[in-house]
Amino acid sequence: MKIRSLFVMFYSGVLSMVSFMLTWVRPQNRVVLLVSFPDNARALLNEYEETACPFELEMLYTRHAVSLANEYPSVSSCFINEKNPFHLMRAVYSMFKSKCVITDNYFLLTSVLRKRPQTKCIQVWHANGALKKFGLEDIGNYRRTSADIKRFKKVYASFDYITVGSEKMADIFKRSFGVKDEHILRTGVPLTDQYFKDEARPYESLDQKAILYAPTYRDYNMTRVKLPFSKEQLSEDLKGEFLLLVKLHPAVRENIRLEEYEGMIKDVSDLPLKDLLHVSDVLISDYSSIPFEYALLDKPMLFYTYDLEEYDKKRGLIDDYEAVIPGKACRNRDMLLNELKNIHHTYEEVKRFSNEWNEYSSGDSSRKLLNFINELCR
Repeated sequence: MKIRSLFVMFYSGVLSMVSFMLTWVRPQNRVVLLVSFPDNARALLNEYEETACPFELEMLYTRHAVSLANEYPSVSSCFINEKNPFHLMRAVYSMFKSKCVITDNYFLLTSVLRKRPQTKCIQVWHANGALKKFGLEDIGNYRRTSADIKRFKKVYASFDYITVGSEKMADIFKRSFGVKDEHILRTGVPLTDQYFKDEARPYESLDQKAILYAPTYRDYNMTRVKLPFSKEQLSEDLKGEFLLLVKLHPAVRENIRLEEYEGMIKDVSDLPLKDLLHVSDVLISDYSSIPFEYALLDKPMLFYTYDLEEYDKKRGLIDDYEAVIPGKACRNRDMLLNELKNIHHTYEEVKRFSNEWNEYSSGDSSRKLLNFINELCR
């Protein structure tokens, strides 16, 4: 058995012991946000502060969402390190003390709620669409032990409800988490609310059209990024009409030093995604979930999939990937360049894509979810 599996088994045992010690805790009229990605939490916190909700809200956040504590000082919050036993006990106590726990990722912590019907767990997930396989469909599961899979299922079984923005995503969750339709909450996805509000603040005025390149990370290549266009293509083939904005995935941002060229290529990895999506004229992505959000802005997108077969083999894509994306899967720069020059052909595809994947997200997903939680707390 792998060392990591042994460690997680020990961790799971400690978690079970902590939950047993705290079974006496009774839920009060309060809700806990268990956060690893800030976007869904930010949308819910904005709505919570604007609405007179009859329950207390507490936020437990990991290192990837530390900014939220400063953004919402009036909301009780606490940093948690899942490897720290004291943090672990604090988190379990806080969840047991609540009528509802909202989470946005796979947390082994929520497995303690599986046999605790008085505390409901709502999974909002960190993306409103999926081009990669995950959960029970993750192709990496063949390398995992039966104990690992059993542990995954315990976490999935703790989800009383899962919010979705579409029937397509509902079907994916049913397969990936092994849940039934009664667990699906069709409120839309909170993080999409921001795209229905005109709040974008472009970081600077652009004299050129902007292409935003936002690739997902490759866990088999964490130190390099392959740009969709060379500086020669940008200056000669595209005649300098476009500025290439590159937003690297947080997982590789510290590992890659991107060479910038004034007027052609700019690293914008530290800037907010929402503002970049608003200011850009075209998105180039690959297997990321960003296209599901960008589609809400009714703007064209392209897909640079130079490693499609390799990525599918090592990471796993949804079975009908090329039929799902609103455009061609471009295997090389020349094909991508040709698609950019004929970008107007993609508009109808983007509209179809958005209608399919954002059918329940209409700008009020956070409000609908908080209203649902109000009913739960009663």
